[in-house]
Amino acid sequence: MFKSKSRQIITPQSEHLKLVGTLAMFWGNDQFDAPPIERESMILGMGLHDRGYGYLDNTPIGGMRDEEWQDIARHGFHMDSSDAVADAIIKYHIRRLAGYGTSDIRKALHAEFDQGVTDHLKRHNLSRLLFDRMDRITDLLDHLSFELCFDAPASGSLSIFPRNDGDQEVTVEYHIENGEINVSPWPFSVDEHHGYLIAYQMDGYPERLDPVLLPYHLKRK
Repeated sequence: MFKSKSRQIITPQSEHLKLVGTLAMFWGNDQFDAPPIERESMILGMGLHDRGYGYLDNTPIGGMRDEEWQDIARHGFHMDSSDAVADAIIKYHIRRLAGYGTSDIRKALHAEFDQGVTDHLKRHNLSRLLFDRMDRITDLLDHLSFELCFDAPASGSLSIFPRNDGDQEVTVEYHIENGEINVSPWPFSVDEHHGYLIAYQMDGYPERLDPVLLPYHLKRK
């Protein structure tokens, strides 16, 4: 769950995932190629990138010990589905998260997940280069939703390969404030998008639910 930095509300992981999947659905235009996979697999993989938490989770992002996170990470990583491409996107993301940090637990998880990714790609004859590149997109979309769910102004940038057949990288910048998600250069197929997430008042969550709409507006920076 994401505890707002500005008010007493919580956004569960399930809502964070929903926004990432929505952004994946819109990815691609004349300047940014959509990855050469089934769009449904991309949406499912990116929209379920942290599937180990459950629907109304009560585990604070940024407030967990590595001992707590490793169980969630393993659950999400080793949870195979009927879509091997979506699973590869998910496994890439969780492996990347395991690489954030220098504790013995993180190092061991990263090694475990790295071997798991290699085995999955080989078993399903999937391209490492393709998924290396797609993980950049997952990372960017995750950041956009991540910062919106923390409900405070945030800016950043990530490097993306805009062309499937090219090696030139483009830095995509973003700024998020008051529900507006501003991105430049623009990698989406729509000119803008209005949507909402469902957050909850912190008091009583998750036993007693007091829902709050968290509207957002995706637009050019």
